[in-house]
Amino acid sequence: MKRPDESMTLLTEVMERPLDGGYAEAARRKQALGRAPARWSWAFVLVTALVLGLGVTWGVRVLRTPVEADERARASLERNAETARQEVTELSERFNELTVEVAELRSAALGDPAAAAAARDLAAAVGALPVTGSGLVVAVTPDAAAVAEGNHDARIRSGDIRVIVGALRQAGAEAVAVGGVRLTARSAIRDVGDQIQVGFEPLAAPYAIEAIGLAAALEVSLASGRSGDRVSLLRGYLGATVSISRVDVLELAASKDVNVLRYATRKG
Repeated sequence: MKRPDESMTLLTEVMERPLDGGYAEAARRKQALGRAPARWSWAFVLVTALVLGLGVTWGVRVLRTPVEADERARASLERNAETARQEVTELSERFNELTVEVAELRSAALGDPAAAAAARDLAAAVGALPVTGSGLVVAVTPDAAAVAEGNHDARIRSGDIRVIVGALRQAGAEAVAVGGVRLTARSAIRDVGDQIQVGFEPLAAPYAIEAIGLAAALEVSLASGRSGDRVSLLRGYLGATVSISRVDVLELAASKDVNVLRYATRKG
């Protein structure tokens, strides 16, 4: 039979240390074994993160910084494009000068003033000579915001320009130019990708259509029939701006695509 003091000691032991001593010893061994690897693992993670961060930063800088060779190539292309634009402008001016000179030489060769005048009138009518006169200017500007957002329906198409040109011709326009390009019987207005081209020359918005003729009749033709419906569609559904202005003096250059015989020859 246990004595009272032994019973109290056992009870005290149970209350203060309810777990067996082996559990505490196992916990101490586990803690001692796991402490060092935990420190090493944290150090390894930090070093790895630092290396990865430096690598990503260096890669981003390399990718976002243009290569010097690419910059030189781009600058060279821009210089070449600017030089080509200047050459085209100079050649166009020279073409107009030579066109007038050819007309004068033709008139001198014909000798007969009436025949020379008829030849000049015919050359002006087919677009071989520059002309001037009063008329109408139609400017079509697409909705820039809608186009920038990728709305292809908001783009102006070659069909829209052709309808307007057809209405002007039907109303008696004697000379028409689109984007500064004089139209002839052989001129083609077409879509090339997202661009509108007259012949092989691309146009830039706003698309200006100039027509020499009786301004009142030209304006009435634009407001009625198929062309009136198309202008209403451009302004309403497509959100484009279509401005129509009467101009007292219009100057249209000669066409670069003059109607000359290429395969046929005159008989006799």
